[in-house]
Amino acid sequence: MEDQKSFQYSFNQRNNMLVVSFSGEISTPVLSALEACRQELLAKSEVRCVVLYFQDVGSISTDAIPWLAQVQRDIRLKKAEVRLCALPGALRERLVRMGVVRGLEVADDLKSALLSFSRVA
Repeated sequence: MEDQKSFQYSFNQRNNMLVVSFSGEISTPVLSALEACRQELLAKSEVRCVVLYFQDVGSISTDAIPWLAQVQRDIRLKKAEVRLCALPGALRERLVRMGVVRGLEVADDLKSALLSFSRVA
């Protein structure tokens, strides 16, 4: 239960752009919180650009990888663009190699992720 207290997510929306910020360890004990986050995100029908911002995430457990793949699929089905940013380097490379995330949808930082939308928005 302590793990779940250290994990947090928040939404910051402006017009049709949404930033979902994560902090803490993303591991098995927080899967229910991740699912709640996904449901909240899906309820936002007006969103066209979504950034998943892993600002203070040190690691993502293998149990959470299917959630990460699903939330990206859900965003794309909403006809929205998605970017992931601030993923730890080794994890970023592994997720791209595994096909969980698309290399062109990954940015180093929040600013780069937001600026990349100007090409699609």
